[in-house]
Amino acid sequence: MHLTEEQSNYLRILGHTLTPVIEVGAGGVTESLRKELDKALTDHELVKVRVRFGDRQRRARIFAELAPMADACLVKESGHVALLYRPGNPASIRLPQS
Repeated sequence: MHLTEEQSNYLRILGHTLTPVIEVGAGGVTESLRKELDKALTDHELVKVRVRFGDRQRRARIFAELAPMADACLVKESGHVALLYRPGNPASIRLPQS
């Protein structure tokens, strides 16, 4: 799924007040983390993920790995936190059409 700039901006506004529901530790991406992320996206459609270690390049790789693994879009990546979106069935978040 590809998001337009307008849709990404809309999701960023919605995600601004969210707190991270998924935390990735030094162990990185595991099967249990994948299942937890899948459940969170199914329940909420838009989730924040926090990575708990300081290496910037490793964080970027993990964020890039999480989105396709969960069949989601990486909306925003900022520091230790990323915002992921996957539309539900039916979708509860109505994206602007452009």
